[in-house]
Amino acid sequence: MSLAVRERMSPVSGAVRRASDRVWSLPGGRGFSWLVAAIVVWLLLARTLPHGAPAGIVIQGVVLGAINGLVALVVVLVWRSSRVLNFAAANMGAVAGVLAIELHIKLNQNYFVCVATGLVAAAAVGALVELFIMRRFSNASRLIASVATIGISQVLYGLSVLIPVEWNKGNNSGNFSTPFNIHFTISPVLFNGNYVAAMVIVPIVMAALTVFFRYSSYGVAIRAAADNGDRARLLGIPVKRLSTIVWTITGILSALAILLRVPIQGFSAFNSVSNDGTELLLFSLTAMVIANMTNLPVVVLASIALGVLDSLGAWTFQNSSLVDALLLVVIVLALLAKRQKLSRAADTGITTWQMIKQVRPIPPELMRFRQVRLVGSGVRMVVLAFAVTLPLWETPAHTMLSSLILLYAIVAASLLILTGWGGFISLGHIAFMGLGAGTVVSLMANAQWSFFPALAAGAAVAGVFAFILGVPALRIGSQIYLAVVTLALAVTCADYFFVPKYFPWFATTKQITRAPIFGRLAVDTDQQYYFVCLIALAVVLAAVRGLRNSHAGRASLATSDNRQATQSFGINTTRLNLFAFAASGALAGLAGGLFAVLDQGFSTGSFDANDGLNFFLMVVIGGLGSLSGAVLGAVYVYGAAYLLPSGGWSFLATGFGVLIVLMFFPGGLGELVFRARDWFLRRFAERHEVLVPSLVADVRTDVYSQAGRDVPDDVEAELAHGLAAVEPSSAEPTPLPLEPVGDRK
Repeated sequence: MSLAVRERMSPVSGAVRRASDRVWSLPGGRGFSWLVAAIVVWLLLARTLPHGAPAGIVIQGVVLGAINGLVALVVVLVWRSSRVLNFAAANMGAVAGVLAIELHIKLNQNYFVCVATGLVAAAAVGALVELFIMRRFSNASRLIASVATIGISQVLYGLSVLIPVEWNKGNNSGNFSTPFNIHFTISPVLFNGNYVAAMVIVPIVMAALTVFFRYSSYGVAIRAAADNGDRARLLGIPVKRLSTIVWTITGILSALAILLRVPIQGFSAFNSVSNDGTELLLFSLTAMVIANMTNLPVVVLASIALGVLDSLGAWTFQNSSLVDALLLVVIVLALLAKRQKLSRAADTGITTWQMIKQVRPIPPELMRFRQVRLVGSGVRMVVLAFAVTLPLWETPAHTMLSSLILLYAIVAASLLILTGWGGFISLGHIAFMGLGAGTVVSLMANAQWSFFPALAAGAAVAGVFAFILGVPALRIGSQIYLAVVTLALAVTCADYFFVPKYFPWFATTKQITRAPIFGRLAVDTDQQYYFVCLIALAVVLAAVRGLRNSHAGRASLATSDNRQATQSFGINTTRLNLFAFAASGALAGLAGGLFAVLDQGFSTGSFDANDGLNFFLMVVIGGLGSLSGAVLGAVYVYGAAYLLPSGGWSFLATGFGVLIVLMFFPGGLGELVFRARDWFLRRFAERHEVLVPSLVADVRTDVYSQAGRDVPDDVEAELAHGLAAVEPSSAEPTPLPLEPVGDRK
């Protein structure tokens, strides 16, 4: 760091160190008390669990939890530096890890050389990601920037799968382990050199990070920039350079976690290097919630505790599915235990998650023209005719695919209520869809319910689950906590609630038939059921549009723009957000019920937790500001998933598609459609010499400058008046004269 920057930081560096000591130390400095409490809990578990809590199992959990703590640190570091939730944390080192393993197995290179090469490659990946991707989102909504990390995760995972396929044509045989010939047993676990390497390296890395962030100039600057980025820029701190350093550290820690975890768990195939990214991300986010998103030592301790919980769960119940369910319980309890809302600094950073650009309607100045109304009606009629006639010239297989896309479009519409209007992230709408599907199949197969009552019950069950989970997550007012809770629900449902041997009534294996609707309308073929899905989508779109124009919809949009201002008008924003979340979950449950009838049964594999990320991607790709954009996102994401080759190529295409759309069209595919619409409206207004301020707000006087004429005074005044209505004023408001209170009568 330059001397000038050091001098600018000198007045605040001491204050930053003192103010952030709580972030880099245990609460209250009671580390010894925490250690004693951990030992007491261990002794209690050893006496109460049916198989006890052997020391070997506990130590194994400590080691694996510490490795997972490296990924948790990655999440917290990025959050602390930029208020971006890094969903790519688990896969940031995937490519570097695969590269190191390939060099060791296929080229028989020295282990240490391979690991060093992998870490250097990981550092390069982290720096390149920040320079060429994340830096483009430095002024964008934090919601969009966080979604970009999902695209980065998909790209890196796709590359980690494709590299070994192209390198060795899918030959996955080999062994990757540390060269340390050390063996000792702590009953009932045999610890080898792989465990010893993790026991030595992880504490060294933790100590090095502590020294770096507490005593180095760059570490202090990163903490200062995290507290208030704008103030750090005014002080001359190189915020962009610090962001590059953070992402470089992110890549190194993620790769190190992979290179330490793979030898312990055993190498089976290259695609297994990062295939547990969703569950690992859930562990990391859970630790982040426990640590209130900031305290790094608590993040590490929470990761270790979760690792011990995972090992003891697998030892006690002989499977780890119950541990995934316990994670949901841990997250809910941690949120309920939080007594205070976010700090003012954190709340300031969170507000940048909002700022979703809403699509403006056709200006009333042009709606009075018959040609404009006819063109709009004609476009809608063409789209409707295409949708209605689609099954007539499609194959049966493609007809079923079209039905699935229509159902996913319903889920996209449900996410528009939650994300597009409220700015909240949900990564678990696949769980609500599965809840609706399981309810419908159980009621129709076991209780002989008819089609419509079963669909209503499925939507109600999903809505109730969304409401219950929303209470602990939304009471704090943070979009982050809702993302963690919904991801935990998705993983828990996929691994536990949707498994027939655990919940046979809900996850039933019975099949259902498509009985005629109202006893007359046959829907036994895929072509006939396609029209059921089409009508359901039309009804949902009409209902969501009506909700958008209602008082609740307008209040929800106002809350996303400025929560504090909305609260000042006496609106209960928590209750409003709970309503939006429940309505969104109910619509996803409705789509799940329709999906179950289409599939004629409940299939556990159809509701994988990874699809929750795809659901969120499709609504962002399509556009968070319009219903048509949400439908386009469903067509893009799932059309690409079904039409492109399976494996890494589909992940690569989806990830790059997300990044390209977010970089160049932040409003999604819907923005392209409405840009084209506004272009035609401008040409129409020019041709008919109609001044529409909302359309020329971004081009101002181009209409007249192109014609080589000066803007008339009356038109200039009208244009200024129109711009004032669509643009916020930069001038400060004129203070009102104040009267003494005693003079009032």
